[in-house]
Amino acid sequence: MIRQKQEHGKRDIFGKRLLAVEISFTALFLLILLYLCRVQLINPPGDTAGKYAKVEVPVPRGAIYDRNGEMLAMSVPFYSLYLDSWEVRHRMKKEPAYPERLKRELVSILDADSKEISKKLEQRYPLIKKELSVEEYAAITSTGLPGTVFLPGYKRVYPNDRLACHIIGFAGTDGEGLEGLEFYYNSLLEGEKGVSLILKDGSGDLVYSVEKKLALPKNGKDICLTIDSNLQFIVEEEIAKVYEKYRAASVSAILLDYETGEILALANLPNYNPNQPGLFSASDKRNRAVTDLFEPGSTFKIVTAAAAIEEGIVSPENTIYCENGKWFVKNHYLRDVHPYKKLTVAEVIEKSSNIGTVKIAMELGEIKLYEYCKKFGFGEVTEVDLPGEIPGIMRPLNKWSGYSITAVPIGQEVGITAFQGIRAMGAVANGGYLINPHVLKEIKGEGAGKITLPRTKNKQKILSEETCAVLKEILQEATGPSGTASLASIPGYKISGKTGTAQKIINGNYSKDKYVASFVGFLNGEEAKMLLLVKVDEPKPVYYGGLVAAPVFRDILWRTLQRHNIKPAEEFEDYKIVMKPKI
Repeated sequence: MIRQKQEHGKRDIFGKRLLAVEISFTALFLLILLYLCRVQLINPPGDTAGKYAKVEVPVPRGAIYDRNGEMLAMSVPFYSLYLDSWEVRHRMKKEPAYPERLKRELVSILDADSKEISKKLEQRYPLIKKELSVEEYAAITSTGLPGTVFLPGYKRVYPNDRLACHIIGFAGTDGEGLEGLEFYYNSLLEGEKGVSLILKDGSGDLVYSVEKKLALPKNGKDICLTIDSNLQFIVEEEIAKVYEKYRAASVSAILLDYETGEILALANLPNYNPNQPGLFSASDKRNRAVTDLFEPGSTFKIVTAAAAIEEGIVSPENTIYCENGKWFVKNHYLRDVHPYKKLTVAEVIEKSSNIGTVKIAMELGEIKLYEYCKKFGFGEVTEVDLPGEIPGIMRPLNKWSGYSITAVPIGQEVGITAFQGIRAMGAVANGGYLINPHVLKEIKGEGAGKITLPRTKNKQKILSEETCAVLKEILQEATGPSGTASLASIPGYKISGKTGTAQKIINGNYSKDKYVASFVGFLNGEEAKMLLLVKVDEPKPVYYGGLVAAPVFRDILWRTLQRHNIKPAEEFEDYKIVMKPKI
């Protein structure tokens, strides 16, 4: 009885073991079957998945040209040297001492460290040198050394160094645009990278000597700008003089066509070299014309005058009592630089009277003044095609204080950019249209000829021709002998413009020693539709716009007129601007 039970127990154990073996073999069979299905059905022989790796092939960025076809940015090809250890080992079968010969050649051609090359020869796919020179590439390729792999790349080069740096910007080492137009139009410039399939060895490492092209690269598109490099050079040279002379914190200047909105030149100081952007601070690389906010001061008086004349509130001949230069209004004193009694409306603008301007604004009223501030585009971006533009500050009417009607008309409690300031004056210059400033002139498509980029936004009419004609005459008097901008005048040419001298706000209070000096004006009634703004931040010790910014305007405009051979509209005698040579 006991023996029967023992035999029965043995059979049970044997049966369980047999069942376990059967289950194990079944599971193994299923695994093999699944693997065969994957190989035969999901990834059949001849399919590259799992045996090749996709590798991007670099592509040159499109070039950037000025309006005259001068190159401003270009991509220069180069090769980086790698070693394919698989091919080196294969060569050793025929030439056992090949690694030593390879090392000697590389050390000689690249002037490299012998120990460093020895270490890299022990690695599987080492980078020997990035960005070979033309001579190094030619020398290595001429030797025909097995195992040397040259991977192409492109380096962005800016032939004119700092010229127009804040417009062009720069691209990073990976080919992505990081600043300026390189960033703003990156999708046009970058093109489409190609794709290659590189063989993997048994260890999963890439064998660069075995490559299959999957997708060919497509070059980036070239773009042409509205910028004139010759005028850009003039602007940069002239603002450098005022930057040094008055030890300014910064200087910005914009030169554009007030009919088309095409930007002919734009410059800021401090600036930087886009070929070596890492050597410069973020402040140097900032395009202050679109990113920096400032109170415009008296240049804003053209908005007040335009609104009052357009609405028929005043005419140029109306007289205003200017309180002998000091007026207690809205619980504070409002002052003029010079004491005036009675001035006509035209003289109020010509002599830049704060008191006279505020009295005009009070006749106009807060609602209408605010409406015209918005019509001129203040508090909104101009949509210039440059990165980093800010909308500025124009508080809603319900946020105005009782004091605002005495501040806004003369350019206080308002924050603008240089582009907003020049666009406002442009509306006066072109007969009442709010222009669209831009730097892109056309796109060049490969194989498709020139593709002109349309400006889809229509110019907005904000003033009548009659109002603009009146303002042009008034602003022309401002550059005359008795105006605040007499130093902006060029005898023989009709120039209209307005100065600005604004105290900076430091820690919530108006500073007594930090100012922004500015001048914005245009060539009146000439063939060339030139509009120019100059802004000087914190000039020392002189800070008035008429003394600091107006002369820079004059010198830039004079050289521009000579460059384009634009003759004066009137006869004049013995006039010449002497351009001092650089020391």
